[in-house]
Amino acid sequence: MDINEFVKEHSGELLILALAAIIVTTLLFALPQLLRANSRKNELWHEERLKSLEKGLPLPLDDDRARLAGRIAMLVPMVVMISAATVTSFLAVYKTENLFAIALSIWVVAGLVSLVALSGGVALMGRLAQIQAGEKDDIEEETEEETYMN
Repeated sequence: MDINEFVKEHSGELLILALAAIIVTTLLFALPQLLRANSRKNELWHEERLKSLEKGLPLPLDDDRARLAGRIAMLVPMVVMISAATVTSFLAVYKTENLFAIALSIWVVAGLVSLVALSGGVALMGRLAQIQAGEKDDIEEETEEETYMN
């Protein structure tokens, strides 16, 4: 069998194999970097809290809600796009009759879901920032009242 015939007959399978290799390679290099960066960030946060305790300052507020909202707002579009790409590549491999129409509908739905997730995440982070700012104002008012009473 000639290499050109092999590529012509199995181009879709080769495409999926190449995409899988790219994804695995990316995960092997990117994931350890992300884990190291997160570990370093946690160490710095811990040091900051220890220094605050040593100096007798109030501990910085720890609000994970905004951080989690941001992570989810980024994670949902990534999963949706990866899923849409996987389905589209399988459609291309099996040479579906209505490939364009099906792929177009898949990517439109994926785009809408991603847009809604990002918009909702940004709105949620904004609302949480307002709530947190309100909490800080309340804390500042309480400390001012205590100083005037003493």
